[in-house]
Amino acid sequence: MKKIKIILAVFIAVYSYNHFFTNGMLLGKYVNRNYGDDFIGYIPHIADTLIIKENNQFESPYYGKGTYKLTYGLGGTRIELYYGEGYSSTNINGEIVTVPNKESFETSINRIWFVGNPKISLFEDLNQYYEKIE
Repeated sequence: MKKIKIILAVFIAVYSYNHFFTNGMLLGKYVNRNYGDDFIGYIPHIADTLIIKENNQFESPYYGKGTYKLTYGLGGTRIELYYGEGYSSTNINGEIVTVPNKESFETSINRIWFVGNPKISLFEDLNQYYEKIE
């Protein structure tokens, strides 16, 4: 029975280390990996650097400046990135129409091979992600 408790404790510790992150743990610079597929709309298909800053701010050449929000569940930490300038206006038949152009997407965060740097998944099936480099 004692061995089972030890194995369970080790499993919970490794799972927690791999899947749960605080804001402070995520601050830094990330580069995207495996970005060659350009058919996926909101995912960068060119080299990109994502900088996660304090106060839930981020910036990247692809997304521009934006904010992020972390949420936690049994599956681990999730991040939602909000980007875009807010609103655009256009004139349609003499009438000004204002449309929101702010976008967002939510994804998971985990570690590379359970012990490596944090990675922010972009498209899991194609192994596209941002990897923390500093």
